[in-house]
Amino acid sequence: MESIKGIVLHTYKYSETSVISKIYTIEFGLQSYVFKGIRNKKSKNKLNLLQSLNIVDLEVTNDKKRSVQYVKEIQNNTDLSLLFSDMNKRFLSLFISEILLKVLVGSEKDNSLFKFIENTVLSLNSSEYLSKNFSLVFLIKLSSYLGFYPNSEFSEREYFDLESATFVSENSYYNISGDNKIYFTSLLKNKNIEIPYQNRKELIKFLQDFYKLHHYNIDQLKSYEVIESLRV
Repeated sequence: MESIKGIVLHTYKYSETSVISKIYTIEFGLQSYVFKGIRNKKSKNKLNLLQSLNIVDLEVTNDKKRSVQYVKEIQNNTDLSLLFSDMNKRFLSLFISEILLKVLVGSEKDNSLFKFIENTVLSLNSSEYLSKNFSLVFLIKLSSYLGFYPNSEFSEREYFDLESATFVSENSYYNISGDNKIYFTSLLKNKNIEIPYQNRKELIKFLQDFYKLHHYNIDQLKSYEVIESLRV
């Protein structure tokens, strides 16, 4: 058995008494773990510890001959009660989890990425004010750890080219322009700005295209649609 630390992303039923949980671990990257008997009321491991983005400590098998590893014990690493008791924070946690499940497929150990995700969770838990731009800012920051963060040089230019991730003077097929380019530039400069609902919708679509052009498909985000439907 090995002692590891992880961030829960998604859990689904495996049998009448067991579940499989996808957990991003600091030691092994994204892993799937079986929790045998955790749906049984008598289980010492509690199912509520597997909420999306919960930070946990685990005792797990690490048998290279097995395609699936098992969890002997799970415990809370951090008190995230503020995150799980606030509806808006819960929706944002589902959004983050959904994104990470799409981009971390086949991922390996990455300490800096793990720390970024952990700090995002801790910040979301402790924040008294949640910016409506949270989802946009998260996607922009995450791109840095995936290797295609926007180059902010020459931001006075008219367009942001999604394919080259740079600001350019000439129109291109995939670009951000007009008011959206101004809002996008402000987000890159960490400015806390008010972005109208329609522009936020357009910017999330641009960022989906941005990710797709750099080989990460984050289309059809169910959680984001729910979040924005509550913020019109």
